[in-house]
Amino acid sequence: MDQEFLEKLKFENPINEVMRESGVELKMSGRGYMCKCPFHDDSTASCSVVPDKGFFHCFGCGVSGDVIGFVRKYKSLSFMDAVNFLAQRAGMTVPSYHGNDDRSYKRRMRIFEMNKAAAKFFRAQLKTPDGVRCLNYLMKVRRLDAKTINKYGMGCAPKSWTSLKVYMMGLGYGEDELLEASLISRSQKTGKTYDFFMDRAMFPFIDIAGNIVGFGGRTLGDDSRKYLNTGDTTSERYRNSGEKGQPDGYSKARFVFSLNYAKDDAVHSHKLLLCEGNLDVISLYQHGFTNAVASCGTALTAEQIKAMKNYADSIVICYDADEPGQKAALRAVGLLRENGMASSVIRMEGAKDPDEYINKFGEDHFRYLVNNAVDGFDFELKAFEQGLELSNRNDMAKFLKKVYNAIAAEPDETVRDIMERQIAEKYSVTFEVVRATVNDLKEKLANSKKAAEQREQILTEMIDDRNEPKNKAFFSERGLIYYICNNSGDASEISKQISPDEFTDEFNRKLYLSALGNIAVGEFVTPESFLEEYSMEDVGVVKHFFKKYSVLGVDRGVAEEYIRSIKEYNKKHNSQQEDELSDEELLRKMAALQKKKG
Repeated sequence: MDQEFLEKLKFENPINEVMRESGVELKMSGRGYMCKCPFHDDSTASCSVVPDKGFFHCFGCGVSGDVIGFVRKYKSLSFMDAVNFLAQRAGMTVPSYHGNDDRSYKRRMRIFEMNKAAAKFFRAQLKTPDGVRCLNYLMKVRRLDAKTINKYGMGCAPKSWTSLKVYMMGLGYGEDELLEASLISRSQKTGKTYDFFMDRAMFPFIDIAGNIVGFGGRTLGDDSRKYLNTGDTTSERYRNSGEKGQPDGYSKARFVFSLNYAKDDAVHSHKLLLCEGNLDVISLYQHGFTNAVASCGTALTAEQIKAMKNYADSIVICYDADEPGQKAALRAVGLLRENGMASSVIRMEGAKDPDEYINKFGEDHFRYLVNNAVDGFDFELKAFEQGLELSNRNDMAKFLKKVYNAIAAEPDETVRDIMERQIAEKYSVTFEVVRATVNDLKEKLANSKKAAEQREQILTEMIDDRNEPKNKAFFSERGLIYYICNNSGDASEISKQISPDEFTDEFNRKLYLSALGNIAVGEFVTPESFLEEYSMEDVGVVKHFFKKYSVLGVDRGVAEEYIRSIKEYNKKHNSQQEDELSDEELLRKMAALQKKKG
């Protein structure tokens, strides 16, 4: 990165201004400022900020750096994303970067650029007849005001199959990259492309750096899919890398809706309100609960918890009051504990979700729910008791088994000790028995995790050494499977060009059939998609060869070569079989043919 550009970037982004905009309260002190350190629980103002020199330093925890370093740590960004964030703030253009992640960075920025243009399009549609209908829904049905609609950049996807596509292509974007960005889709029947979002109220998905990474849309019509979110836009190269680095597109497993707004509140309150739906979050924000977030159309993941953990210590789960919502809350409590976060769960009556509750009963009532939320472990205990009669010895044993497993998943030794003593006292179980049982379970969990990691490592290193045929067709078949899984829009056409019967390897043939079946019903196919049909060892094989093909640049042209290679092998192999027939076998075959003709 050009040093002159970096110096100008720092000059245009005074560290005191950037920190203040991030929610850090600065107080004048001599030629600089002092503040409570945003990176540790600071009871006194121990962090010094010196604008003239462009750096900050905390005398409490020792963290220090310039404005880029602050943004990287505060917003959990990579170096290039921090640079891009500051460049956008200052209205600067980032020069070409030639680091190791240049390709991923450029791809990510291109998708963000397309999403920004699409957001402007959706926004502009609010002035059309479709948009008026959308605004009527947002303002009258969902009771959102103009300020909130503007804050979240809401818009409208018109009731048209190609409006966005035509608009974006008019700006110079190609059909292939619009498909990559999940802004358009391709019909498997006709091969034609159409808008991914149609007749929906739109909500941009904005990351903590301010980039639009994708969209969510709520139907305005009778589509059975009430909510539709941007598909995974990460590249096949990223998906097959084990997802350890910075995503080069939108990954629903990592994204937390409205964390860009909620983080500033969470830094001070150390708390986040976790909802199921985007509109729950937006409604809560409008009513003053600015620390609300959502997991955005997917079950809570460890990656999302990691993102939230950067800003908060505990999570208040505000899921729907129905049975599926409460089951999801129970799962979330366990997952949060495993990942080192405290949790509590609101008890909501008289409404199905936070949006309905706050509009029906008001802010004070909802604040009461939050302040009196049930501790996560106590919520689990009540859930574990359901359907059991604890006066019955067998039922009590079933109950305690669930409880012990929950305690064993707690990583903090002090918290675990408190939980164990609580159970021993409340359910009249000897503390030594509780402690011994939990320790035994912890050891088993650790051994199981270690064994799974070792098994995965062995599969990765050795799985390709099995006694498999090493002919050209074999490798072409695997390359073709890899291609259709990552280019589902071409699967239908390719299936017409080559049938499963033409595959030379039985395992490859079954994989090809499975992949085509999953794609036909609209599934996004990854190696893990085969887990329902195949063993972990077989899925390990798939992971291994997917990783190998991911660096080979397999495109449609290469896929066509794979098809030709398989057909040529079959033709040659069948011809050789003919030549190798004995005289007796040849006579039998000729007699059979003559009999068939007769």
